[in-house]
Amino acid sequence: MSEIVILHAGDSVHMDPTQSGFAHGFGLFETLKLAAGRLCFWQAHWQRLRHSADVLKIPFNSSEQAVLSAIRDLVQRAALHDGIIKLSLLREATGSRCYVYARPAMATVGPAQVQLSQTTPLNQHSPLAGHKTHNYMENMVLLEAARAAGFFDLIRVNTSGVLTETAVANLFLIQHGQLCTPAQSTGILPGVIRAYILQMARTHGIPVLEGDFPVERLQDADAVFLSNSVLGILPVQTIAGTDFNRTLPHGPQPIIDTLRTALADAEMHHSILLYT
Repeated sequence: MSEIVILHAGDSVHMDPTQSGFAHGFGLFETLKLAAGRLCFWQAHWQRLRHSADVLKIPFNSSEQAVLSAIRDLVQRAALHDGIIKLSLLREATGSRCYVYARPAMATVGPAQVQLSQTTPLNQHSPLAGHKTHNYMENMVLLEAARAAGFFDLIRVNTSGVLTETAVANLFLIQHGQLCTPAQSTGILPGVIRAYILQMARTHGIPVLEGDFPVERLQDADAVFLSNSVLGILPVQTIAGTDFNRTLPHGPQPIIDTLRTALADAEMHHSILLYT
């Protein structure tokens, strides 16, 4: 059976260290933006969580409405209007447990400085590729090292040497009016915001190319940006790595501006008002 556990501020939880969710990080998580009392892109996050649970065989028989009701209880009791809602689904011997909790929103950041790393490639052949799992230590080790070196994040390649994603975000390039992003076959996480960006680009007549891109493509890009559910769209200012250094052009970026406006509209349209 599946159990839903709401963790309010100051709550603690007992976890059995012999269970696979604790001992092996056998679990999934979702990170959802809460803005002005609205839970953003709920359906897409829910569908990704359910899909990964099915693929990775994590029993999860809680209904969508039950989990949404738990989120609403958390938000209303804490009088939260803005922040981050987290869902963690951990496998247990007789089923699973879904934790529902919150953390503060991140401070807004400007154009980012990112590191290019080719020494720790992402394994696109891993059975966990494409799933948002609790096996996230590799990402965090790389992210912390990048931030200790003065970068916001780092761009990774996969074992074939092509561009993939960053430690915590999807990657986009703009070149000659075309929006380019690594294909899901490169091992990336199919981000919720990534999917909306691609959909909005096509709606606005912006050519889209998903594929395998060599690192050299970063040298020719007119603009680079990152995306995730917390950041939305974050332009990249500089990219640095071993034998690589690139400062992106300054000035207006009409494609990024169009996508940001469209994303704000989509966020409002695809959100659930938890309370006023």
